[in-house]
Amino acid sequence: RRMKIAVAGSGNVATHLACGLATAGHEIAGVFSRTPANASALAAKVRSRAFASPEEIAAVNPDVVLLSLADSCAREVVDALPPVPGAVVLHTSGTLPQEILLPLSADAGILYPLQTFSKDVAVDLTSVPFFIEGATPRAAAVARTLAESLSREVHYADAEKRKTLHIAGVLGCNFPNYLWDCCRRLLDEAGYPLGVIEPLVRATVDKAFAVGPHAAQTGPARRRDTDVIAAHVKALPAPLAE
Repeated sequence: RRMKIAVAGSGNVATHLACGLATAGHEIAGVFSRTPANASALAAKVRSRAFASPEEIAAVNPDVVLLSLADSCAREVVDALPPVPGAVVLHTSGTLPQEILLPLSADAGILYPLQTFSKDVAVDLTSVPFFIEGATPRAAAVARTLAESLSREVHYADAEKRKTLHIAGVLGCNFPNYLWDCCRRLLDEAGYPLGVIEPLVRATVDKAFAVGPHAAQTGPARRRDTDVIAAHVKALPAPLAE
């Protein structure tokens, strides 16, 4: 069913989810952000309005309040928001428990997408795994309804499982991204673009998910060729070798 959703947050995740929910037919009743310009920019994308104050969130009588905030400021924002006892309140964090939302509503829950987001990079939400939880049956049902309106892959995950998922996401995304930046610096010095390793990287990722990371490993690490590994380490620029 169509739901009226108030969004707190205007960052990468908030932008993609608000746009996705609007496309799925839900009404975005408004956007609140501690940075008004960002709230206005997101509100324009979803044909809504920016809330001038957090009190306006409760005033529109939303079915759902969706908090999509950095973990570092989530509790502070929750403290600043008025209670919305008639609404289901969800947050998108992979690390914070749903209990932080209970001051706002007993119907608290989770809508966590396991994906990396950047505002201006398109993401096919239908293939993104979403993990949900609810403090009440109503909250869990609403979280599932929203998740299923966005994605074909929806799972239940409590706080401990979400922490594990988040760690796996960081290891699988942020760590390789850092290594690719190391590759970029090395290739820059040799006069080559990062794109020269793109076929290798794509083949490696495809193979890892086809046969498993352990079976996909090749090169000196697989051969236990410690002489080559030592030579590589010696050849690395100091910041990368440390």
